[in-house]
Amino acid sequence: METERVELVQVNKLVEATNAVAVSNPIREELIRTLSPVAERMAGYEKLARVIVVKEQADADVAAKADKEIAADIKLVEGNDVLSKIIRGLDQLHGKAVAVRSLFVGPMKGYRKTIRQPVLDWEAAEKKKADDLARKLNAEAEAKAALERARQEAEAQRQRDIESAALRKAEDARRAAAEASGKERARLEAEANAADRKTAAANIKAEARTDAAASVIAPTVTIAAPKSGLRSMGVVTCEIVSITAFIKEAGKRVELCGYIDQDALGQRLKRARIQNPMFDVAGVKFGKKTV
Repeated sequence: METERVELVQVNKLVEATNAVAVSNPIREELIRTLSPVAERMAGYEKLARVIVVKEQADADVAAKADKEIAADIKLVEGNDVLSKIIRGLDQLHGKAVAVRSLFVGPMKGYRKTIRQPVLDWEAAEKKKADDLARKLNAEAEAKAALERARQEAEAQRQRDIESAALRKAEDARRAAAEASGKERARLEAEANAADRKTAAANIKAEARTDAAASVIAPTVTIAAPKSGLRSMGVVTCEIVSITAFIKEAGKRVELCGYIDQDALGQRLKRARIQNPMFDVAGVKFGKKTV
């Protein structure tokens, strides 16, 4: 016979415990019988609390009498045996319910993490491989583009050199033509005009090569890594590595003081004062009040 899983055993026990704390009619009647008079007296306490003003001994006596009556009723309710049993039963039931939930959820969270982690590790490894390959291919593409830019720039420079040489030749021919005459002058002027045409052509080619070099841009390569379909997200973590450094920073940046739990801090400082009446600290005011 197959052994029943411990989780189901505990679920059955929880159901039994739930049934055990069911409030029966006699218990409800007892609660109403014992607490109804207190509820009625509370109306008077509430009225007195709204209008109480102490100006003379009689007023103080009324307040003192009400204080004693309220204290007695508080003791009566807090010590009510039926209520106490219900509270204890519910506390125990709460503990059992939390334990049963943990019996299921705790292990399953562990199983899920164990199952998910190899998948997440695989995804991370695949992403790294894809990123490494993308970087390699992008570097190769950029190197190829750089070579093409260099080739175009070199050709542009070659055309600039041709342009400069042709410009100088045109200038020299015009200076010589100015001193010559007849057929020699005509020849030199024709030579200067031909050099001008060569200068213009070289300039056009140089500009084209310069534009071509500027337009050479390496394509961006992206590699898609395989994914499992598991949902995951980055979780922000926070670790206080130096509370002293934080307090110093809060002294310079007042908005950081809002992150300090001042109520909890006040309680701790109060306990320190109780333990040592001479304890004192800047920015804190200690005192006493009558309760």
